[in-house]
Amino acid sequence: MLETMKSERRGLGTEPSPEEAVKACEENYADYWRCAALSSNADFSEIRGITRCITGLQQEVFNIVLSCHIEEDAIDARIDEEIRDFGARQIPAIWHVGMSTRPKDLGRYLEARGFPHDYDLMAMAVDLESVDGGAGRQDGVPVRRVASEQDCREWAGCLAESWESPKEVAPWMMNNACFNLAIEQRRGLSLPRKMYLASLEGVPSAGSMLFWSNGIAGLQTVGTVHAARRKGVGTAVVESALADARTMGFKHVVVLSTVEAVDMYKRCGFRVFGELPEHMVDLRKVERGNAPSQYCLSALP
Repeated sequence: MLETMKSERRGLGTEPSPEEAVKACEENYADYWRCAALSSNADFSEIRGITRCITGLQQEVFNIVLSCHIEEDAIDARIDEEIRDFGARQIPAIWHVGMSTRPKDLGRYLEARGFPHDYDLMAMAVDLESVDGGAGRQDGVPVRRVASEQDCREWAGCLAESWESPKEVAPWMMNNACFNLAIEQRRGLSLPRKMYLASLEGVPSAGSMLFWSNGIAGLQTVGTVHAARRKGVGTAVVESALADARTMGFKHVVVLSTVEAVDMYKRCGFRVFGELPEHMVDLRKVERGNAPSQYCLSALP
């Protein structure tokens, strides 16, 4: 179970191949959502070849099909089942198409069923032995490890603002043990993550999470509020996480980066190893219980 995971090492080899690095990014991201689903406000499932996590929040990044392993003759029906469910829930959703996806040309099937290719995340990794051991000391930017419920509240609010999330996202995070240390403690859990919060002129401005499982350490929930961008706070919370990962004995850290954040991660020593295509659909305008075989998309935000 995630709540009892220790730092047993499997991880990446000394010189990971692109396939190994991308797979590590995918696995870490899926395990992060497994962790979030230890609380009742997230539903993680692995059913008939599809792994997904659904929160019901009205932002697509919180409703994700993480992996798919289905035979070609059954894929159209399974995609329709998933989209019908998203339509019934009236939620926007993302479908990831990873390296181990089956069928290999899943993207073509998704587009035919109403899930257009919307974006590519960058699969990145850093060799911690190749970066400055003084990371985590970004000049002039105070970073603290989240250690109290009030810290968690400021951290969640900062990230929700940075992601331009609906107003219900920060309260949802505060009701989840993965993001709220007080809930974790009350439930007697010991979750494999650390959270970091940077401030600019006393105002919470950037946050990150170091999450580890199965010997893989990864960055999750990284964000900087708009007014603080390009001022070093994003770099500071990343470098603080890398410093702790090195101390814990990890050799690499992975991240799935937005295109916009790639340069920042490169400055921290990360390299791009591949891409993770995303297909997105917003079914909030599809009539409940009456989703057709191909779907009319509402305007995406």
